[in-house]
Amino acid sequence: MSGKVVLNDVAYGNHERHKVDIFIPEKLKASCGVILFIHGGGWSSGDKNAHRTDAEYFSNIGYVSATMNYRFVTDELNVFDELDDVEKALETIKNICADRDISIEKVILSGGSAGAHLSMLYAYMRKETAVVKPVAVGAYCPPVKCWDSDFCLGITGEFEDWKYGILSQCCGFKITKADFLNVPQQEALKKISPQTYVSGDCVPTAVFHGVHDELVPVEHIYDFIEILKEKGVKNDLIIYENSNHALDKDPDKSEEARNMIESYAEKYF
Repeated sequence: MSGKVVLNDVAYGNHERHKVDIFIPEKLKASCGVILFIHGGGWSSGDKNAHRTDAEYFSNIGYVSATMNYRFVTDELNVFDELDDVEKALETIKNICADRDISIEKVILSGGSAGAHLSMLYAYMRKETAVVKPVAVGAYCPPVKCWDSDFCLGITGEFEDWKYGILSQCCGFKITKADFLNVPQQEALKKISPQTYVSGDCVPTAVFHGVHDELVPVEHIYDFIEILKEKGVKNDLIIYENSNHALDKDPDKSEEARNMIESYAEKYF
């Protein structure tokens, strides 16, 4: 293979959202791995172009990288269907690379907000059955504890009804402000929460989070990191001291986070 290859809008399924951009460097630093970025947007909006710069950066330093779209949640489609999309995208990336004599066996998953949440869920829940084996996660402002009062009550005003509607679609179970603390609703929310699936077998996980995050309380992240430590899971935490959920007030921390993902690629690929 000669020259860098950029493949835009590669179809990995029949839905209009089943598209992935794949970046294959001219000279591979690691021929066995891909860094896959999953965009945020409340599981119901957003686009893969949000992580195009990230994917380009990693391909420029020698790693196969990709950024994907996925189907949005609806009353008929939930978070676990979105995880199926991640699986299909990885299968397509693996096959395309195989056509170029590159054997993709490992993946580092990364993304922001909903994309970070999906990255964690996929790596924690499907590690043993994945078509490409997850070896690490780099999660920007991830919801980790979707059943908690601080998370469910944290958004008020015009987005309050939207929030409970989205959570209902994410878990496929009706969630309202009045009943989210009831046992069936709590169980449904725990099933879509990365924290539920933490065990000693989880992949190394780096979390990047803003002190002033208005959607995911930073206290959730501190607690989550402690749970990872208790289970013996390799972990790293980078705190953005000036940022909210957008993580846009600490450019030095963004560079540090990217470097952290790079160090994971060097170590685990």
